[in-house]
Amino acid sequence: MTQAVKLERIRWSVQAGLAALALVIGLASFAWLVKSRPAPLPQARLDRVPDVAIRTVETTTQQAPIVGHGTVRPKSQINIVPQVNGTLVYVHPELAQGRIVPKDAILFQIEQAAYEARVQQARGEVKSLEAGLARHDQEAVNLGVQVETARQLLAIDENEFLTSKKLFEDEKVGTRRDLDAIQQRFLRQQSAVNELENKQAIIPHLRLETQAQLESAKARLNQAQLDLNATTIVCPFEARVESIAAQHSQFVTAHLSIATLTNVEALEISVGIDPRELRWLEASARPEALGQPEGVAADKPPVTVRWSLRGQEFRWKGRVTRFEKVDEATRTARMVVEVRREDMVAESATSGTLASSLSIGMFCTAELPSATLTGAITVPRHAIHENKWVYVFVPDTQSKEEGTLERRQVPMLRTLGDEVLVDYAGREGAEVCELASGEMVVVSKLIKPVEGMRMRLRETEESVAFLPYSSQDITPLRRTIQQCRDGVVLAMLQSGLHGE
Repeated sequence: MTQAVKLERIRWSVQAGLAALALVIGLASFAWLVKSRPAPLPQARLDRVPDVAIRTVETTTQQAPIVGHGTVRPKSQINIVPQVNGTLVYVHPELAQGRIVPKDAILFQIEQAAYEARVQQARGEVKSLEAGLARHDQEAVNLGVQVETARQLLAIDENEFLTSKKLFEDEKVGTRRDLDAIQQRFLRQQSAVNELENKQAIIPHLRLETQAQLESAKARLNQAQLDLNATTIVCPFEARVESIAAQHSQFVTAHLSIATLTNVEALEISVGIDPRELRWLEASARPEALGQPEGVAADKPPVTVRWSLRGQEFRWKGRVTRFEKVDEATRTARMVVEVRREDMVAESATSGTLASSLSIGMFCTAELPSATLTGAITVPRHAIHENKWVYVFVPDTQSKEEGTLERRQVPMLRTLGDEVLVDYAGREGAEVCELASGEMVVVSKLIKPVEGMRMRLRETEESVAFLPYSSQDITPLRRTIQQCRDGVVLAMLQSGLHGE
């Protein structure tokens, strides 16, 4: 056997021995680790009966106001538009934007000389035509006398003509020439009577013509007087000046606005509310009642108007005056609330002292009066499941602290903040309310609730009540988790020491 073969066998024997030694050392280490491993930590047994917080159902009397929002606007706003042309000779000294002008104060005065002259001219025409009517009446009287006299003379001439004619024809008294002269006198008198009667017949037509002219003249006089009166522009109500577009000595043109005034005797708020809330309004505040003829302001339903500024709240008193419309764009019903001048100075809800005055543009909250509901039942909003169920705790007969879970069907009639109205005395409608007074509604959070599941009662609502385990189960669970963490860290250290 050669030397090379001997060396190869020695090398293989050494490597096999080292491998066997490593295997023995590994098996010994594994056995030591298995033997020295820490004992399993004891696990806490978790009681899965959840704690629940409950609220006992009680009937109450509800009169929660219906809350809406809206922006303050003027009840009435007008543009001052002159009716005549002219130069302004007077402008109210307080006529500036933002100023308050009292009622019946003279705002503008237009130069009156030309309009006074027109009034005098029209008045002269009226007097002249009135004198013409009087003259026609007098002429009618005079013609009546003249006609009567002329008829008497005509009767005499006629009688003389007939007598002369008979004597001439029967007894041949007189001459033909004399008879013709008498006949001519008779015909002239007859013509005079006809002429006077024609004049008498024309008098009524002349009088009607003059009467028509007189009426036209009086109309011109009235228009001239109106134009003269229109030169003085007065404030129709106590107003706030919103804009002014004319100054002293300026020539103004008719039918062009020169100022804008806002009535400050009353302001309005168009309050938007949910149309479903209309049914809960007080009877006198419902649309059908507000549609009746207006009474005095004191008869209108009262409203509390609120506005907040930097954490301070102010209140005003108002009245519901009318139902405006249902706004399709915002899906809200618009109720109009009016605040009178005497109620525009607010009282602070926090300090109780007089504070800000209600102003146009404020975005306010209005509390409209609602009908009083007796025997009302309310439950927390979060206690209602799927918008139709509430769960109630039914205690065991032996122990009042433990019981089972049942559910009741309830209708969501009206939302009152965090509460929901589900029933009240005298309610009409097909909605079923299975919840009764005295039952215990579960108000804590339930995870996958099932009718008949066991529950443990808690005295108060706490955040821990929303967990699926009771508070006495949470402490050992936390301790077990901490011990497991400590055991994992220890095992990692040991593995590091042994080169694993």
